[in-house]
Amino acid sequence: MRPLSQSSAADWVAAGTNHWNLTIQGFVPAEYDAYTRVLHEVEQGDESATWASVAAANGHRFDPLAQWTRMNVDRDGEDRRGRPRLGSLTPSVARSLSKVLAAFTTTPETCFFGLWEGFGGSELPPNAQLFESNRRVMGLFEGQIQDATHSFSSWPWSQLANLWWPADRAWFVVSEIDYDSTIVAGSRECIDTLLRTSGVEAVEIGPGDTLAIS
Repeated sequence: MRPLSQSSAADWVAAGTNHWNLTIQGFVPAEYDAYTRVLHEVEQGDESATWASVAAANGHRFDPLAQWTRMNVDRDGEDRRGRPRLGSLTPSVARSLSKVLAAFTTTPETCFFGLWEGFGGSELPPNAQLFESNRRVMGLFEGQIQDATHSFSSWPWSQLANLWWPADRAWFVVSEIDYDSTIVAGSRECIDTLLRTSGVEAVEIGPGDTLAIS
């Protein structure tokens, strides 16, 4: 993983995202065949839980656009402990995701990553080129697909890249800073494979859907 000093690899991202469009299309810089929402792990002490299991335990219906803040309330109106992290995948989920995505690009050795400049525990190197995605200022990095698990924060905290895509643009991954899930766009076969992948809680969504809390 190395910082890039020029932004040409990310120009299409800056041009294709739209801050005023809160649908999936506003966060993804090109049109893809299919889209999925990867739900961030729910960390509850030393254990983790799935969104679907929490919804079932609290007596709520689970659907692809479910909001954690509504689903996490039990039958007595109390919030359960634990919550998914915002703005970042966990390394374990990023590893599972990268293994799948590696098979759906011709350039797994050349991928690009964007890190939001505003994370308190992460500091962009002074030579990292800045670019905008959905009005968020990002630092630009280049690496291999395995670098999707790279943390920009010191242990025990982990802050992974907010954006990643291969040089051939076969797919696009975005972990929006305020969202507790990650959007993945790609081919139909790629998304179908992700939906079946163990260790990744993923649900299919459409380009016109929104994850904004209404």
